[in-house]
Amino acid sequence: MKVRCDINGLDCPHCALELQKRIAAHDSIDNADINFPMKSLVMDVADDADEEAIVAIAQGIANDFEDGVTIELRD
Repeated sequence: MKVRCDINGLDCPHCALELQKRIAAHDSIDNADINFPMKSLVMDVADDADEEAIVAIAQGIANDFEDGVTIELRD
């Protein structure tokens, strides 16, 4: 399933690409795609995954990567 999020606080496209790689490397996340201009993050995860838990994982990775980055589940 796809988990769609808004991502804010990234400074540059290069940072977005690096964060995308780090999120995609997590065992619970099959793939991640950050669209820097649209401020969106889409993650491919298992169909039975808990969306809130996945967002928390991504937020934890972002917190370790750069201060001020926020990831929120899109409505």
